[in-house]
Amino acid sequence: MRTHLKAWQRKNVREKENEATAKKLLTFFSKQDVAGFEEYVSDNRKTLGTLINDKRLSRTPTLHTALQIQEFEFVKILVESLKADVNITDRNGVTALHVAAKSVDKAIHLPGLQKYQPPKPEGIQPLERGTVHHNIINYLVQKGADPDARDCNGSTPLHYAVSRGNLRAVKQLIADKANTEATDVRMITPLLLAAQKGHVDIIQTLLDHGAKCFAMDDAENNVLHFVCSQQNTEALKKVINVIETHAVCKLNFLLNTTNKSGGTAFFLAAAHVNSDCLQFLLEKGADPKFVNMEGAGCFHFAVRGCNARVIKLLAEHGVELNWTTKYGETPLCMAVRLSSPEMTGNLLEVGADVDCENADGETPLMLACRDGKISLVNTILQFKPNLNKRNLKGENAIFMAVQNQHLEVLKLLLGLEAVGEALDCFDLDGNRAIHKAVEIGNLEIYEALNNAMDSECSDYDFVRPNNKGQTIMHLAAKFGHLSIVDGCFLNSDGDTKGNTAVHYAAKYGHTDILEWCTQRQLPISMHTQNNLGRTPLSYAAGKDHLQSVKVLLKTKGCSVNHKDKMQMTPLFVACLKGHTRIVLELLKNGADPTIRVAENHEVYPGWNALNAAVQNKQTECARTLLDSGHGVELLRNKTAYGKGWETPFRHMIRMLPEAAQIVMDRHTMGNELPSTQKDYSTTFHFNPLEDTWELIEGTASQDKSGARFQQRIKKLKDSAKTLLLNKTEKMEHPLTMMVKFERGELLQHELVIASLALKRIDRIAMDLLNILFYLLFLACFTAFMLMTVPTYSLMAGTNQTVETLCTNMMNNNQKAYVLYIDVVKYGIMVLAVFSLLKEMIQFFTSWGEYVTFENGVELSIYSLSIATAVDTTDCMRLTGLREPWQWETGSVGVMLAWINLLLFIQRTTPIGIYLGIFSLILSNLAKLTIVFSPFLIAFALAFHLLMGNQIRFNDMRNTFSSTISMFSGEVGMADSLFSRYDPGAPPEQMVYYSTLSYLLFVIFVTFMAIALMNMLTGIAVGDVEEIKSQANLETVQQLVGALVDSGSLIEKCKFGLSVREKYTYYPRREGGLRRRLFRFLYNYIGKSARSEEQVQSKVKGMQVKETLTTLQERVKQLRSTFCSLSDTISSLHKAQSINSGAEDDEDSDSTDSE
Repeated sequence: MRTHLKAWQRKNVREKENEATAKKLLTFFSKQDVAGFEEYVSDNRKTLGTLINDKRLSRTPTLHTALQIQEFEFVKILVESLKADVNITDRNGVTALHVAAKSVDKAIHLPGLQKYQPPKPEGIQPLERGTVHHNIINYLVQKGADPDARDCNGSTPLHYAVSRGNLRAVKQLIADKANTEATDVRMITPLLLAAQKGHVDIIQTLLDHGAKCFAMDDAENNVLHFVCSQQNTEALKKVINVIETHAVCKLNFLLNTTNKSGGTAFFLAAAHVNSDCLQFLLEKGADPKFVNMEGAGCFHFAVRGCNARVIKLLAEHGVELNWTTKYGETPLCMAVRLSSPEMTGNLLEVGADVDCENADGETPLMLACRDGKISLVNTILQFKPNLNKRNLKGENAIFMAVQNQHLEVLKLLLGLEAVGEALDCFDLDGNRAIHKAVEIGNLEIYEALNNAMDSECSDYDFVRPNNKGQTIMHLAAKFGHLSIVDGCFLNSDGDTKGNTAVHYAAKYGHTDILEWCTQRQLPISMHTQNNLGRTPLSYAAGKDHLQSVKVLLKTKGCSVNHKDKMQMTPLFVACLKGHTRIVLELLKNGADPTIRVAENHEVYPGWNALNAAVQNKQTECARTLLDSGHGVELLRNKTAYGKGWETPFRHMIRMLPEAAQIVMDRHTMGNELPSTQKDYSTTFHFNPLEDTWELIEGTASQDKSGARFQQRIKKLKDSAKTLLLNKTEKMEHPLTMMVKFERGELLQHELVIASLALKRIDRIAMDLLNILFYLLFLACFTAFMLMTVPTYSLMAGTNQTVETLCTNMMNNNQKAYVLYIDVVKYGIMVLAVFSLLKEMIQFFTSWGEYVTFENGVELSIYSLSIATAVDTTDCMRLTGLREPWQWETGSVGVMLAWINLLLFIQRTTPIGIYLGIFSLILSNLAKLTIVFSPFLIAFALAFHLLMGNQIRFNDMRNTFSSTISMFSGEVGMADSLFSRYDPGAPPEQMVYYSTLSYLLFVIFVTFMAIALMNMLTGIAVGDVEEIKSQANLETVQQLVGALVDSGSLIEKCKFGLSVREKYTYYPRREGGLRRRLFRFLYNYIGKSARSEEQVQSKVKGMQVKETLTTLQERVKQLRSTFCSLSDTISSLHKAQSINSGAEDDEDSDSTDSE
């Protein structure tokens, strides 16, 4: 460790020394101290020799830095004395030659090299290698620099020289045989780069020395594309002259070749150069009628250049002036879009169509009005455009000015002659310009249009509606523009749906408009009904506009309980949307929540406001309605659901259990005494659970909606029975629904527990009788099986058949039973037949809920018992012998009968919770076993294939049985693997694949018997408390099912058992047997339904409640004490004031006498 630390420290010191050396070199370069640098190099040659080519010293190599300051002596010392690498690169791949190509040489004459002489003008002279144009480049190449080296972008030194316009560097690189056709990553050659930069002399030099003039980049731009894209007329002419000199046959090709976007060089020239150049290109053979990939022609490119002479030149050569692109844009539309008044006027002067349209049907005037360019509008108006032209939406130029709120442009248009027809123009929705002004709410624009219509359109109808029947008054009210409403001509007409301006103001919550309407005597009624029969109050309530609702409720003639054509009130609409504030306000003003919707409504048949709140899960609305004083009437409503009926409480159980909790809390009332007092009581009202109140159903008066509806109902009754007429009176019991929808929190409520306890008490005699009856049946069945001798024991060791055995026993007067068994046998048949009749009655009375696991087990028990006890022949009757199959049915039947006894115990005794826990664990274990069953199948197949000679693995049935037994822990490894060592071991004990078999058993024990079995046990048991709570809930659910089923059976059998409406429970009183039994069942069912945490929280809640009650009593005592003290103090004060008054009178009398 210490050695590594020292090495790191030495390396750190060395790096710092190298950095200091690099800074020293840079100091010489910046001072251009050649002599000092040379002396420093001679003194430190060995050290600098190892560092000069190290790129880690800085981002830029030292040689590159020397080249940047253009001091040849530094370069020479670095290369010759320190052996600097002339091809070293920086992080961008730039070599020394790249750097030299960018810099301008100081033309230092080197000995032994021929000085540069400029070429003579009379002809082209080739650049020879001996001629020096750039000293440093020439020197670097002589020292081995690569003239075609590329940087990270693929650029060579020649590209760098061309980009900087360094002609001497270009000539020197050409002389040093640099590749003039080298391309960078964009396929740009030095010639194309020179054309792009506009370096004419470099272009000429490259062409003179063999550069290909028809090279293209990756976008297929040639040299003329690049030249024409620059605003350099001289360069363009020189390039064309050079091309004519060197490749005249390629000129026409270069002029009219298109790039990837479809543009020629002429296109770019039209946008970047003047008319003289275009004329020059046309003379050289350029075709001005080309169209690019977007459908744009030369005029489109000329518009971008803003040159009037170019426009005229193109028009003179017959170029299409109104050509449209694939986006539908003409040159004139482009000029307007680019906001160029001069170019717009030039195009119009040479004949452009002033009413040309783009893809959206918009004319140049529309575009100018939309953008608000008044100078453009003035220019276009000089050429008399058609003001009535409309786009695809039916809008004209006035629409455009109004929509974009360009008031000055609008005034300019309105000042034109014959503008009346344009003002009366309407769009596809029937809206005119004044409708749009009202939507926007710009009062100045509205007044300008209004005044123009007064002067231009004397017969204009200001209340003319659009296609939806909306006038300017409707729109002003809809968008909340009070200033416009105040100046509108008001009427009471509705739109196509019958909505007036007040409907719109209420719907969108514009309270100021509603107040304005109420303060003036207007022909508009504040409570007009639309086509659906709805008033503005219904819309305000449905949109949660509280202030609007308050304003409407204060107006004269407001009906808070107004019903629309489907009998829906504003309160019902507010409850549908869950607007609790609106519901409170409407109830405060006398809204009736019990009003029912029409029975023929498709979605809400017969619903009241509570149904609406419950369906949309609006808990606060439901709470508000239940606290309104109409709670009982709301809960009595009876509506259709599915194939039956339901009440709001059932609706709550299904959709909103929180509201059902509130209802049950309202029906569970304790007195004001503390719970520790003897007279403390809790009164349970079972009306929601038992429907003991009279339910409200639909009547003929509620279903009326006119003579037409009555005729329709009569016709339906005559033709076929409708769904409403086929409805039965069947309603699912609320307790059953709680179980069905898994509402555990409701099943744990005190009201439910009290109801179950009372039901248990009312049916206790029937339950005891049922249990005794079943125990008698079980005793008879068990005694019959135990006292009967098994058939297989009588047939053992003989070859007799059952018939032969029975005949011999009858002849010898032998019996197959121990004691006299006829009473037990016939008792089984009588009890089983009676039980089957009971099951049949249950099936026919409630066949929909009958199909359960418990009922299936009971049917199997009774059927098997009858099959076992019945005598198949007369011989069987005399001897008591059973058929072999009867013995099997009896064995299965007795087993199921005793198991079924557990189900009775689970529903009737406190130990039922443990049976519930057992069933849950068994269910979890069964699911996990199914999931991991491939393990059992895998090992069973392996054992069968390897040890199939052994009896326990000789077939698949034995193999699976043995594997399951081994899985439970009884591996039997000794019997399977070591029995072969016994003396005289038979072949069925041999192991033929011993190694693999040993390994298989070890893996099986590890994976299955240990790991998997423990995992399954842990997962199946899981959290004991959670399983216990689930078992508690399941026990309560089974109790609910049993009590509800028995109750429905009693009701349908007309036994006349009355339903209890309420019960008062005194937990601190002893009472009689019934009260004690209720207390026991109430506590037992409560513990079964709730977990320990819930019980503890309830106890804590009761303690808190008692504490609060005690504090309230103390506060009352303090208040009474305070009142008495204040009375005493006031009496004393009065007495003192009387005494002082008497003394004052005496003093005054004495003073008078004096």
